[in-house]
Amino acid sequence: MRIRSHEIDPVVGLMSLAVAVLGLVLGLGLWGVAAGLVILAAAGGSRLVAAWATRRFELPPVGTQERALVMRALGAAATMKRLVQSVPTGPVTNRSLEMERQARVALPTIRALALQAFRVRGLARGIPVDALEVERAHTLNLLEGNPEERVRMELESSLRSTESQVGTGQRLRTLADALFARTRALVTSLDAVAAGLAELQAISASDPTAEPQLALASLSREIDALRGGLEEAQTFGRRAVAIHLLEV
Repeated sequence: MRIRSHEIDPVVGLMSLAVAVLGLVLGLGLWGVAAGLVILAAAGGSRLVAAWATRRFELPPVGTQERALVMRALGAAATMKRLVQSVPTGPVTNRSLEMERQARVALPTIRALALQAFRVRGLARGIPVDALEVERAHTLNLLEGNPEERVRMELESSLRSTESQVGTGQRLRTLADALFARTRALVTSLDAVAAGLAELQAISASDPTAEPQLALASLSREIDALRGGLEEAQTFGRRAVAIHLLEV
């Protein structure tokens, strides 16, 4: 692990130096130096862990539509967990637990897609497509006036640049909308699974010995749909990242 000096808190640096010096004064030799290095390594490691955790659990900002979808998904997951914990012991208990586990697997993908959608939408908003369209129309009007050769070349260069920016802005908007739509579809599937588990819980509570085959079949279909949507969303998300990097 490589620790850069600017990542270490000065207080921690002083503490490690003090420990090393104290060790030498007390005759501990290399043991004192080693203790100081351990403190530095621990400090650097804690910063790396904190940075990883920030990336791993980062959410879109509060108040955004993407954040609302993530919170809705977390709410559905919490509901499912509560439902399976309250299902009376019976023939559907294990099935319910397994289905809840399968549904919960979608949460990291939902969070990642929502974060992607927010970031791409922010990039798209940074490109003033409407103003660029006005500029494009103005440049075309100037070109229609048959300007002299030097002016025409400058106008054509400006037009190509404007059209490139407009195209980029439009593609980013389309990508952000597609990412958001994929995220919303997964969240809707989670809601459907939660509703199916609620139905199972209601049936089991009314008759613990019952075998609600219709409800189980319906819930299995919802799980299959969620699994298929999750695989498609993960593939689309990877492609979106590549497009995103090309556009930046």
